[in-house]
Amino acid sequence: MIRILDSLMVSFLILLIVPQGLQAQEKLSLSTEEVEALRERLEAQEAQLRQLRESLQRQEKLIEQQQRLLEALQRKLESGNAVNSTLATQERPGAARQVKPEEEKTLARPAPRPPQNVEAGYGKIRFNGVLQGWYTAGNGGFRDTFRLRRAQFRFSGEITPQVKWTMMIDAAKALAVNNTFTTINGTRVATETSINQVSRMLQDAYITLDYIKNVRIDVGQFKVPMGLEMQTSGTALDTVERALFTSDRTRPGSFGTARDIGVRLSGPLTAHADYQLALLNGSGEHQNDADRNDQKALSGRLILRPPVLAGLQIGASGVWGNGTRPDRPRRDRLGGEMLLARGPFKFQSELMTGKDNDFHRMGYYAHFGYKLNPKLEAIFRFDVFDPDTRRETNANNVTERDYVAGFNYFITENRVKLQANYVRRTFHNAIAPARHLLLVNLQTSW
Repeated sequence: MIRILDSLMVSFLILLIVPQGLQAQEKLSLSTEEVEALRERLEAQEAQLRQLRESLQRQEKLIEQQQRLLEALQRKLESGNAVNSTLATQERPGAARQVKPEEEKTLARPAPRPPQNVEAGYGKIRFNGVLQGWYTAGNGGFRDTFRLRRAQFRFSGEITPQVKWTMMIDAAKALAVNNTFTTINGTRVATETSINQVSRMLQDAYITLDYIKNVRIDVGQFKVPMGLEMQTSGTALDTVERALFTSDRTRPGSFGTARDIGVRLSGPLTAHADYQLALLNGSGEHQNDADRNDQKALSGRLILRPPVLAGLQIGASGVWGNGTRPDRPRRDRLGGEMLLARGPFKFQSELMTGKDNDFHRMGYYAHFGYKLNPKLEAIFRFDVFDPDTRRETNANNVTERDYVAGFNYFITENRVKLQANYVRRTFHNAIAPARHLLLVNLQTSW
């Protein structure tokens, strides 16, 4: 290519010079200015030809490099085809493949399976859950035991952006019954048997409609809008067990984390206030069951977050049972709550009162928490429950006061958490002996 360029340059110069010589001969004489101009033109043309030669040399080197890369790629392709041909020959029936020792471990491992997607019949589906393993120990006749406290599976889905659904079951629950007895001619006889509502596996099952701005409508079975800790998920509790007025199942009158069937409205009132309002079959008497009378219960909860103090939340809630008949006993509730969370410090308190026919009940607690570091939190709680405020005569109606101290260790936030609580149970006027309990919870949630 360089030789061709040189020939072109010579030819170009000849063509350029010969006409100039002929013109000089015709004119017989040239001025000094014309000779100087001719020389400058020749020098400029020589410079252009020199640049063209250098550019062609660079292109020639680039072509040579690309050619070498193409040859190397061709050799790799030929080598790969040869390997594939050999493997195909060895894998034919009757062909013995020689496996090298260093390949044995690799061949022994199963090939990783591709991820499998869960398909919904229609719309979107989300799966959550929690598993809690407990160890409890104590004195005063308390039997030390391991147990599965919660094994909850929660499914939620979206049919359209305005229509959603939620369902949760707790596989750790064991169905139990309540029996009512009377004495006839000196013989104790069961007069009524009913399902113990807290033992039902079906927890939540409702449809959500979001057609109205700031008004969410839930239809089905859900938690009765009442109290702060009652509305808190079991995975997010600061103590191993809920407050006494919610969790005390050994004596009658516990308010419980009640669920019932009905319709619930909820949403924001302002940027600093939320509401919940529900019309229900009852205040938690009959989960997943038909109502036994025409009366309905009304429940509501109002939450305020004053902008004057960040992290402060106060609220009130209540239930009007609307019961007056023997088959519909009076079940009213009224309570107040407060939560203050600032940095590592947390203070939470509730007061709940209730009336079940002629029984007046009251419970309250004050809870303190302090995060020593992002993974470790120390907690202390003073907890009181009186199942019958008018009597202090036996173990069923005496006021109980608990002192709870312990820690929460967040291995992976609430996803993997270890909790340990020491509980000292005391009873008014020492009607029942004090007890010491140890509660340990290891939970995972997803």
